[in-house]
Amino acid sequence: MSATSSAATAAARPVNLVRVGLGTIVAVVANLAVFAMASGAGASWSANGQSVNAALVVIATVIPMAIGGVITALLARRWTGAATVMAWVGLAFAVVSAPAPLFASDDAATKWALAAMHVVTGVAWFVAIRPRRSAAGA
Repeated sequence: MSATSSAATAAARPVNLVRVGLGTIVAVVANLAVFAMASGAGASWSANGQSVNAALVVIATVIPMAIGGVITALLARRWTGAATVMAWVGLAFAVVSAPAPLFASDDAATKWALAAMHVVTGVAWFVAIRPRRSAAGA
């Protein structure tokens, strides 16, 4: 199989929702680790007048990953390049939105931890959703 046909096969594969689920679990664990480290560093976990806790971290990680996975799976039914494009869109959205928490809190530990969580979730999304080449064709 040539590299071109291998790439085309990877792009045509439907979204692997199991991999999205595993990516979500990894993102949740990593974000909870960031939460724990920032808590140890004295984070106030107050952002825009809202108190951030571990449950909110889990919800704010799972919901975008789940919604993105479903939307991408639906798009992939009619558009073979959906997973590749949506992988990049999700990563870009996470990186572009990461600076927002820097203005949401007064303490450095909270603002940098929240910004890091955006990036962690974006990277987990990208790895989970992006189509892979088959082992035989690579």
